Amino acid sequence: MKSFKNQLSSALYLFLCAILLSSCVATSGIDHTNTISSSEGVLAKKTTYAWYQPTPATQPAYGTDFDASLHKHLLKAIEEELERKGYTKTTVNPDMLVAYDVSVSVPDAMDKPELYGPGFGYSYAYMSGYRYKYSNAELPGYRAVDLFKQGTLILDVIDPKTKQLLWRGWTEGAIKDFGAGYGTVKSQVQRIVNRMPASVQP
Repeated sequence: MKSFKNQLSSALYLFLCAILLSSCVATSGIDHTNTISSSEGVLAKKTTYAWYQPTPATQPAYGTDFDASLHKHLLKAIEEELERKGYTKTTVNPDMLVAYDVSVSVPDAMDKPELYGPGFGYSYAYMSGYRYKYSNAELPGYRAVDLFKQGTLILDVIDPKTKQLLWRGWTEGAIKDFGAGYGTVKSQVQRIVNRMPASVQP
């Protein structure tokens, strides 16, 4: 009888351990990717895109956190993932414009408590000479890049005619290493683009 109780206790112990471990695995895979859009189906029937700002509008202002290879990796990964979703890159009358950004640490001169919360930053794209000037009035839940935690990767879709922000996807902490290789960058871009509706061809 005692042996049976011991076996039962051991089985119960192993069962509880299995539940605990499966719980840990589930919570460790929490996805910090989010999206917001100006309206339901706003990307419906859009099939082509172009970069919002294919070349820097101002002279690049490189900072200590800037790595030119990250910019190249992001451009390549975004283009490949958009193609996988059915979107075609064009230079003539695109249906939508695309831009990316990454929040990075604030410079010492701007690191003031009244301006930023702990761990928050400013625009990585600014460091490479990009100055995005599209509107966000119609996008509920919009936040400026400097209000995202450092390392947040942001992908924006803009209306080419109105310069209005239509859709935004982002992953917190996606870019922890600004010298990250292409494989790491692509996997993070994929998490965001996976949330985009696939292109509906006419």
